[in-house]
Amino acid sequence: MSDEHAFTLRQVDQARGDFYAIADDIEFLKAQLARLRKELARLTLLATLTGSALVLAGIELLFR
Repeated sequence: MSDEHAFTLRQVDQARGDFYAIADDIEFLKAQLARLRKELARLTLLATLTGSALVLAGIELLFR
């Protein structure tokens, strides 16, 4: 095996620290995305219900 690809313990330790930092950032992004997805679902439901209520109110006004 060639020594040009051998890493020192310090390099391995730094790479491990970088890996954990990236993993923490990914977990943070996952949490933010889940929160955003939940908010978007709530807003979509609210818009659908509001639109339905307006349509029903319009139909009631037409037949009176």
